[in-house]
Amino acid sequence: MSLNSKPRASGLLADLRDKPPTSSAGTAVFALGRIADAPLQYLMFSEGWAVKALTSVGLRASNILVRAGPGVGGLGPIPTLLVGMYSVASLRHAYYALCTKTYNYPPSTSLSVVTFSSATNTVTTLLAVHALTSSPYPILGSFTDCIGWKQWVGVGLFSVGIVMELVAEEGRKAFKKNPKNVGKVYDQGLWSLVRHPNYLGFNLWRAGIALATGSLAATAILSALQLSVFYTTSIPELSDWMARKYGSQWTEYTQRVQYALIPGLW
Repeated sequence: MSLNSKPRASGLLADLRDKPPTSSAGTAVFALGRIADAPLQYLMFSEGWAVKALTSVGLRASNILVRAGPGVGGLGPIPTLLVGMYSVASLRHAYYALCTKTYNYPPSTSLSVVTFSSATNTVTTLLAVHALTSSPYPILGSFTDCIGWKQWVGVGLFSVGIVMELVAEEGRKAFKKNPKNVGKVYDQGLWSLVRHPNYLGFNLWRAGIALATGSLAATAILSALQLSVFYTTSIPELSDWMARKYGSQWTEYTQRVQYALIPGLW
């Protein structure tokens, strides 16, 4: 049976890959929407919107603590750190939308991605403001005096995740651009270690942002939710599409690279 005669894979990821490779409107929504997120989160901190949202439901929060200590733009150290991480992640996504992606994002899908990302970051902003009310770290001294091990580890995870995602996506794009590789599965670099290193990178930098809020519980919950999305939806849909497109080549790849996301575990 020829490839074209096989039933078409179902699901959002399959739909995106089966459509034309570019959508100017979808790309614009994706890139501009992600770039707009960092200013939104800055305003959540600086204008007291996060404090108002928390106090409106009976949770403790303080504008004084959001602004206290060394930082940038009238923010304290942890809000400054988070806005910086949001900015890097937003620029990373904008670059992906403009320069890296190889399949179509229609405006509706782009809007969904942008909305989900901003909603997740808004949750972490609220968590950070709430956590500041019980932070054990001083508000005086240097910037580094005012952040703790959770923030340092968070920055580490964030940095590793962003670089991993970028390297994985750029490596795959370069491979696909070579006419000699038409119809081949990319199995080099990070893709020789796990089948979805870009997703692993995404999880790491998301976990890094969550940990930088200072809340271990929130980091565990948000990471578990993100992993569950990949486990139940994204990876099965993509695996189905890859199997239908590449056939035995994909089967051989999955036998050679046994772990989907986390080496030694899954």
